Amino acid sequence: MRGSILYSAAVLMSACCSGAIAASAAKTPANASARLENIQNIVVIYAENRSFDNLYGFFPGANGLASISHANSVQRDRDGAVLKELPPVWGGLTAKGVTPPITEAETQHLTNAPFAIDDPKGFNVPLDVITRNLVHLFYQHQMQINGGRNDKFVAFSDAGGLAMGYYKTNTASLPLWRIARRYTLADNFFMAAFGGSYLNHLWLVCACTPQYPNADHSPAKNQIAVVEADGFSLKLADNSPKSASDGPPKFVHDGALTPSMPSTPCSRPISQAPTRRPRTEIRDLRTPPIRRRCRH
Repeated sequence: MRGSILYSAAVLMSACCSGAIAASAAKTPANASARLENIQNIVVIYAENRSFDNLYGFFPGANGLASISHANSVQRDRDGAVLKELPPVWGGLTAKGVTPPITEAETQHLTNAPFAIDDPKGFNVPLDVITRNLVHLFYQHQMQINGGRNDKFVAFSDAGGLAMGYYKTNTASLPLWRIARRYTLADNFFMAAFGGSYLNHLWLVCACTPQYPNADHSPAKNQIAVVEADGFSLKLADNSPKSASDGPPKFVHDGALTPSMPSTPCSRPISQAPTRRPRTEIRDLRTPPIRRRCRH
């Protein structure tokens, strides 16, 4: 997913007894087992709501932005046509209250390619300045990935061209670089579930998706999303802009629950065998019994 700028995950793993890990690798399997018993903790640094390329695209030796080409990063419109340029960042690049702001008008006519948010000759917005949020939800993510082509991140984002933004980070601007050099930087790691981070928290811990049985007969029935026949695309509203250049997409209903489609494995966040018992999956945090929201 080298064309995906904001939705492939970056995970750094380290162990408190890293010396034991290094030593165990050079021993026999029996000794390695004994050494592993000395490991007390494994720490996962969860880079929430960031992609690998957004922060580590130029990390030395990593499979990052240096390896992409126009062919595998160019973005397409909702109808599949190549966009002549990236759409503006809808609502402006910087978050509300940031001064000086980078307005929507200032982000017009961006080249259809990844761009550096902190480029001194461009927007010159450093990493510590808050940008506007980008949608990172279950169905939108699948529509952006577009069957593995990774060419509709702009088309189905609510932030327009910002989905192609990255930072030219280094050890000075991002201290996590020093941890990455010391331990392991998972530059080819792919998240287990589509969308936001909380569902991926569950997959990290239990490799499972929360279920809401018979949701269509519950008080939460109005939270069930309206999707196309393919089971993974939200149904566009009649008043949705036809082109990504004209505005962010609008949907009939982007609910917090997936429809019950027991015979359609692709309707689930990962490949699973069909089940006989109809069930609805919780893909967001806006519906009981899970009440915590993602941090955006």
